[in-house]
Amino acid sequence: MDYYAPYRKALSQSQMQVNAVWLRNYLQTRGWSLNAICAALGNWQSECTLNPNRPQRADFPNSSGGGFGLPQWTPWRKKYGVWCQGQGIGIQNNDYNPAGRFEPQIEYHDYECRYGVDGKKTWYSNKGYRYTWENWKRSTDDVGTLAVAYYWQYERSGAMNPGSRPDNARRWYAYLTGQPYTPISSGTFSPYPGMQRGFNIGSLRFLYLWLLIMILSRR
Repeated sequence: MDYYAPYRKALSQSQMQVNAVWLRNYLQTRGWSLNAICAALGNWQSECTLNPNRPQRADFPNSSGGGFGLPQWTPWRKKYGVWCQGQGIGIQNNDYNPAGRFEPQIEYHDYECRYGVDGKKTWYSNKGYRYTWENWKRSTDDVGTLAVAYYWQYERSGAMNPGSRPDNARRWYAYLTGQPYTPISSGTFSPYPGMQRGFNIGSLRFLYLWLLIMILSRR
């Protein structure tokens, strides 16, 4: 195994860096953009210090409550736990926990964002962010914007505030690319989160013509 997953321990900065590189390489093979990867890293750092084997509660896995996994699925058993059981993936409270690995967690994450839990969506438009799951994970929009969108459209922690997540995401981008992150200016991407980049003068002309037609049609 090429990453750190010690049972219920917070990772050091150097350990998080190893895990971030592994996740970048793995997620890129699954079609994620670097910007989306860093946005997710910014959120997962806040949730579990990038340790996939860090349950929220000490009585894991006997208790069905509390969070577990990269985004701290809560309650973990109803979500990730049920899926693991269906996949034949064991759940243990030690360093060798099969469920405490990146590979099955990324697989479940994608499954849940597509299909939800018990027929209810868990990835949905919220707080003005309207990315579909497929568009979000391939987006090259501003890293901070993607981090906040992930928080409101999926994470929605008890704090109800993204906090340091966008800053975390920008730092991961700088670390993984070796250069400071330059925020995307408002002139090069749509001001409406979840829409594709490319808001330019052509878009403004179209908007002007549409408004003019609407005004004339009401006379």
